[in-house]
Amino acid sequence: MIMLSKRGEKKKKYLKIEKINGQEFIKIINRDFKNQSIIDKRYKILNEKENILFPLIDDDELINSLIKLIEDRFSFKIISKKGIYDNNYKYKNLKEALENKFPRKFLDLIPNSYDTIGKIVILEFDEIENPEDPELKMIKREIAKGITKINENISSVFEKKSEIRGTYRIRELNFLYGENKTETIYKENNCIFKLDVKQTFFTPRLVYERNRIASSKIQKNEFIIDLFAGVGPFSIQIAKNHPVKIHAFDINRIAYKYLKENIKLNKLKGTIIPHNIDIKYLLEPSFSLGSMLKNKANRIIMNLPEKSLYFIDVACFLMKISGGILHIYQFCEKPNSIEKAKDKLRLSLEKLNWHIEEIITSKIVKSYSPKSELVVLDSKIKSLNE
Repeated sequence: MIMLSKRGEKKKKYLKIEKINGQEFIKIINRDFKNQSIIDKRYKILNEKENILFPLIDDDELINSLIKLIEDRFSFKIISKKGIYDNNYKYKNLKEALENKFPRKFLDLIPNSYDTIGKIVILEFDEIENPEDPELKMIKREIAKGITKINENISSVFEKKSEIRGTYRIRELNFLYGENKTETIYKENNCIFKLDVKQTFFTPRLVYERNRIASSKIQKNEFIIDLFAGVGPFSIQIAKNHPVKIHAFDINRIAYKYLKENIKLNKLKGTIIPHNIDIKYLLEPSFSLGSMLKNKANRIIMNLPEKSLYFIDVACFLMKISGGILHIYQFCEKPNSIEKAKDKLRLSLEKLNWHIEEIITSKIVKSYSPKSELVVLDSKIKSLNE
C-alpha cells in the first residue's frame, strides 16, 4: 500500500549547538558554504532551552564537511528528530515541494512541465498501469496540491484525460484539486483572454508564435481572415498592434461567445468581425457573406494543423487573385517535416490552380508526438488564373 507522509512527520538531521555560538556558526557556514546551503530552509530552526537546532540538508558528504570545519571550534551534536516544516518557505520547484509527500519511487510521476492558463493548471501524466487505482489518484491529487503550493496564483488543477478531438478540438479534463472551475482569464503579450479550458480550444504553447505573427510586417488597412479563430488569440494580438480589418471565424459557439467578449476586453487599433459558422459554407453560391468576402483577403491564418489542407479551397476562395500571405499550420511526420509540409501545400494549391510564389518563413513550431512535428509555413500564394 502507498502511504502518503503527513506534513512534518519526517525524521530530520539537526545540528545542535549552544545559542551563544549560533551567530558565529551562521557566519562560518555563510562564508564556507556560499554556493551550497547546508541549512535546509524548508524546515524551522528549533529552540531548546540553552541550545539551538539547525536543520541540515539530506547530504551526508556535505554534513561530514561541516563537521570537519567546526569540530575544533564548537561543542555540538548531530541528532535526528521530527522535523517541522516552515509554512512560509517558497519551494524552488515541484519535486522539492513533494519530496516528502510520498515514496521517492513515485517522484517519476511528477510531470516535468504543465500548461498554465490563467489560474488553471492542466497536467499530463505518462501512461500508468491501473490509472484508476485509488492510491494513484491520491498521489495525483498530492501533486496537484503541490502545484498550488509553489504557485500562489493557481486556483484549479486538472488532468488531461483525452487527446484533443472532435470538430471543436476540445479534450476531456479530470478535476484534481482546488476550485472546480474551468473558466479563467489569461494574459498574453499585453492582451487579455477570457476562456473555458474545457469547452474551447486554447494552448499557451503558441505564445511566441502568436507574437511572431502579430509583430510581423503587416500593412495598414490589411484585410485579414482568421479561419479558425477560437477565442481570438491570433486576431486580437494582430488587431492590438495594427489598424487592420479582420474577419474571425469559429464553428464552436462557446468559443465564438468568448471571442466576442475578448474583442471588448482589449483596446484594439484594428477592427475584428466575429462569425460563428462552418467556413465551408462560404463556398456556397447562395451564401451572401461568402460572396462579400470572395477574393478580398491580403492575409489568411489557418491554425488547424490536423485538417488545414482540407480547407485550402476556402483559403483560395477568399484570397486576392493577385496573391496574399498564408500562415498555415500542419502536423507532418518526421524526418524532413518542413519539406513534407511544403510539398503537401504545393500539391493542394496546384489542384486549385494556385501556386506558391514565395516561402517567407518555414519552421518547426514544436514537437507534437514521437513521430510528428507542428510546422508553420508563411507563404505568398497566387492564383494562376489572374
